[in-house]
Order: sequence, then structure tokens, then C-alpha cells
Amino acid sequence: MVLLGVSKGATYSVTVTGVAGLDPAADLLSASRPTLSPVFNLTVRIDNAREKFSTHCLGSFAAAAVTYGDAFLGKGSVPEFCAGKGKVRERGARAWGHGVDLPRFLRDQMAGEIAAGEAAVDVEVTVPDQECYHHCFDTVLTCSQAKIGGGPAPCTVHQNVVHHGHDGETAAGSND
Repeated sequence: MVLLGVSKGATYSVTVTGVAGLDPAADLLSASRPTLSPVFNLTVRIDNAREKFSTHCLGSFAAAAVTYGDAFLGKGSVPEFCAGKGKVRERGARAWGHGVDLPRFLRDQMAGEIAAGEAAVDVEVTVPDQECYHHCFDTVLTCSQAKIGGGPAPCTVHQNVVHHGHDGETAAGSND
């Protein structure tokens, strides 16, 4: 079995299949709602159809974070799953936020984009390295401009180096 990011054979994508809590009139533009509580329904896909030798997996404790204009909107777990040799697999996930303080200019912008059917968010799926001690390599899928209710957004794959210190503190950095 090959864990996510080890081989280049598989491709990854995320689809935002639905959203609640971001209605332009009731939520985004309402003066009576200072914060938002959005819920995103996501589909994470591993396309391993071209791979003849390896299985690709999203490992345990994977999490999806959703942002808009660099502002956090929600986070949720992604179930562990694999796509075998020559296979394509998908799993549903949900990311949510509670009491999200989205700046007014982003609320106005998002309301206009939703009304026009053009709203898109960024989704980052992080799969923590489960077999490390001091230097860990978390795998990160970066899926930019995933259109709400649209088709799949392709993801780029990279690894973040996470250093675990003696006091339990961690520091992350990119290792593309």
C-alpha cells in the first residue's frame, strides 16, 4: 500500500456538493447575524485509474479546512479510504464552522458571487504523518477555487515538515 503523496500516479480532487448557513439575505447580508455558522458538504476523490502498481490512501485523522479569501470558514474530518490499482474512489465529508467572524467586505463579495452562481472556496485536506517521532511529513492536498455546487476542483499535493520538540510543541514548514 502507498500512502497519499508517495507516488505520482493518483490525482486528487474535492467537490463542494452543498452548503448551508451562507444564504445571501438570511446570513451574509443580515445585520442581525454578526457571525456565521456554515456547513459544507464535500466529496473527496482519489483517481488511481492510471496506476497499475500501487494503492493510494487518505490515512487516519485527515481533516478538511475550508477558507474564502484567506478567512477560515470551517473544518471537519475526512474518513480514511483507499483507491486500489486502477480504481477511482470517493468519500463524503463535512466541514463546519460556528461563530465564524467573516469580514463585511468578504460577506458582501460572497453574497454577490453566490447570487451569480460563481462562489468558490479553497479546501485544504491535511493527512498527518502517523509514523514519525521528531521530523514528520504531513501530506497536504490544496484544492483551490472549488466552486460551490460545481464540479471537482483539482488538488495539488505537497508535504509539510512538522518538527516535534522535546516539550511537545510543534512547528510546521513546507517541503515541496
